[in-house]
Amino acid sequence: MLFEDLALNSVILELRYDEGHLYWDKCGEMILDIRRISPEWEWDGVSTKLAKLKNLRRNMELVFNYSYIRLIQNEVDNLNQFKEAVEKITPRIVEKFKIEKFKRIGNRFQFVLPLENPEKGKKIVRDSTLFEVSEEKLALFGKDSTKTSFVVYIENKNLLYRIELVGIERVALPKNIKVNERFNPKYGLRIDADIAIINEIKSSDFNYSDFIQANNKFLEHNLVKLIQK
Repeated sequence: MLFEDLALNSVILELRYDEGHLYWDKCGEMILDIRRISPEWEWDGVSTKLAKLKNLRRNMELVFNYSYIRLIQNEVDNLNQFKEAVEKITPRIVEKFKIEKFKRIGNRFQFVLPLENPEKGKKIVRDSTLFEVSEEKLALFGKDSTKTSFVVYIENKNLLYRIELVGIERVALPKNIKVNERFNPKYGLRIDADIAIINEIKSSDFNYSDFIQANNKFLEHNLVKLIQK
């Protein structure tokens, strides 16, 4: 397995904060600002609990409210598009709501590796050097298990790493629905990597694009090493 073999099924940046009370006063104004700088974004719903916009051309979704901002892109061919959207929109929301500090910043990458059959996915999970669980131990849960998933959490002084491996099988779809086999294979391995800043940080000290780029580089250099011998 090579890093280049993995398809980036989705990438997420989530900023959490406590003092987002201006959401209730500035939400509509914020939506207008976003559509003014980038008309591709379409309003998809708003309430006292959250606002949602979608960019169908870029396969992106933006959700924000009084406690978090979350930007998602699915079926990612070019990570730069995501970073550009983050840099273009997120600081404006932070400024509009006068958010001075973040209590948590999470960056999640979901990769998919297409495989020929479900057994290959189970074998990669079972043999992963990150977990190294023997057949004998797995057999304790029964011999007819249909799904195997392992998760590891590693926390250092400032960052929390969460990595999950799971074999996947696409559910049956109507014949008239077409899917991109690269991102939604019939059988595959899903690698879910979440990297988060868990200490409070001033919003003025945070560089959005640099954080995403550093996390992607870390995964590019280390993810396959963590999984395979």
